[in-house]
Amino acid sequence: IIIVVLIYLYKNVQVIRTFIQWILMHIPVVKDVIIYNEVTMFSKTFASLLSHNVHITDSMDILGKVTNNEFYKMMILDTIANLARGDKISSAYKDQWAFPVPAYEMIVTGEKTGQLAEMMSKVSTYYQSLHKNTVSRIKALVEPILIIFLTFAVGIILLAVIVPMFNMYQQVQNLG
Repeated sequence: IIIVVLIYLYKNVQVIRTFIQWILMHIPVVKDVIIYNEVTMFSKTFASLLSHNVHITDSMDILGKVTNNEFYKMMILDTIANLARGDKISSAYKDQWAFPVPAYEMIVTGEKTGQLAEMMSKVSTYYQSLHKNTVSRIKALVEPILIIFLTFAVGIILLAVIVPMFNMYQQVQNLG
């Protein structure tokens, strides 16, 4: 029941969703997976939209709808507000704990050179490979742990079957 309630609250209450995402994004290994995935999705979608001549504010609206992460939605809303004030896109991502510095630097470079779509494409490729490597490392770590866990589980099941058999054998011997 607790799990069902938490899932319901996560899906329907923004404060709960933000809090859970904040917790997950501060767990050392999980943080990297989430951030790399979000930056990959953001930069790949943004590059695609820019290369197809979608206006930047429309692109930001679309990006806000694509992500499920509340922190990235807030950054995108900051970007829209900055664009309305006439600021640069990059100013919304400066000094953000959830947005890596190399990705920010690439946005700045793309703004200065006028090749933001190309820079975002490079960012997405880079962070996609980081995401893939991080997930592979996690799988390599989890596999031996699962093998050990399964070994103990099978051992307990075997003991649960064999011990009663020995008890029955001893009872039969005592009768005879």
